[in-house]
Amino acid sequence: MTVNSELALQHLAAGDRLQKSGNFDEAIAQYQKSLAIEADSAIALNKIAKVYYAKQKFTEAIAFCYQALRKQPKFAPAYKILGNVLQAQGKIDAALRAYAKAIEFNPNFVEAYVNLGSMCYKQGRLDDAIIHYQKAIAIQPDLAAAYWNLGKILEQQGQINEGLFYQKKALILQPELEKM
Repeated sequence: MTVNSELALQHLAAGDRLQKSGNFDEAIAQYQKSLAIEADSAIALNKIAKVYYAKQKFTEAIAFCYQALRKQPKFAPAYKILGNVLQAQGKIDAALRAYAKAIEFNPNFVEAYVNLGSMCYKQGRLDDAIIHYQKAIAIQPDLAAAYWNLGKILEQQGQINEGLFYQKKALILQPELEKM
């Protein structure tokens, strides 16, 4: 790793810390410093998109997603953020396509499966939601939210015992879900 690459990574890490603490503008500044060093970084571009999404600046978020995808056309995280933005804008079909692309390029992308499950649930496509949550659980067996959501759907479908089984599993993994 070169000195410049290391410096770019340090700016990404600083941006991540700032983003987690809610200092979005400072996070963007750190990600842009990383980009100044490594202009082709789809990761930095996607991190900027993620911050703009958190700030609900959807036009900017979409623009940075597309910049990341121009640099790296099969970059699944950019498709996931794009899906999040499109979903927030109510562009359901486009969001579904973006999540499907994320999974196409990374078949083990748990977050994309969970997001697809959530969207299918909201559309009343319960069987599809079940499939997506089951795939997420198969990839990440300790994902409490997927167990919880799967349990709720099964309960709605009249499969009470199976639904309760998944909800109990979720509570074992994440006890605070009971308060939700």
